[in-house]
Amino acid sequence: MSVATLTKTLVVNPAFLQEIKDSNPDFWSLVCQLRNVSQIVDEPTRILRQLTRLLDDLRDQLALQFSLEESYGYIEVPEQVVGHSSRVTIELANQTQSQHSILYLRLSDLAEQAEELQYRGVELQRLRELVASSCQFHADLQEHERLENELIRRSYDVG
Repeated sequence: MSVATLTKTLVVNPAFLQEIKDSNPDFWSLVCQLRNVSQIVDEPTRILRQLTRLLDDLRDQLALQFSLEESYGYIEVPEQVVGHSSRVTIELANQTQSQHSILYLRLSDLAEQAEELQYRGVELQRLRELVASSCQFHADLQEHERLENELIRRSYDVG
């Protein structure tokens, strides 16, 4: 007697994923603050202090956001159950879900760099690099969110 192994496929529950995105105003406020970080005009030590706090708070909120998304928004189902889902939608679900750990680790690294720079003393060039890296992270996070919104839309289209 052989036991057939069911191949699992990652899909999204678009209603839950959208609800999670709509239910975390603290996260979105911090994302907005990060977008504006390059426009802060202040003394370098104060800029670094603000950036360090922002990156640390955002890291906590991002961990919560991604944890909720992965627990309730992304689900693995037997391949036979997937039915109408297109290959593109399934690939997009895998792509966006796999970005969570990458983005979280990048943000953690930025937060640690900020803390180290604050501890060792502000070096203007390193602060500029940190601000630039933070702005690039923001752009990458926005692209991730755009892809997840596209995934939600496509999931409704096939449902």
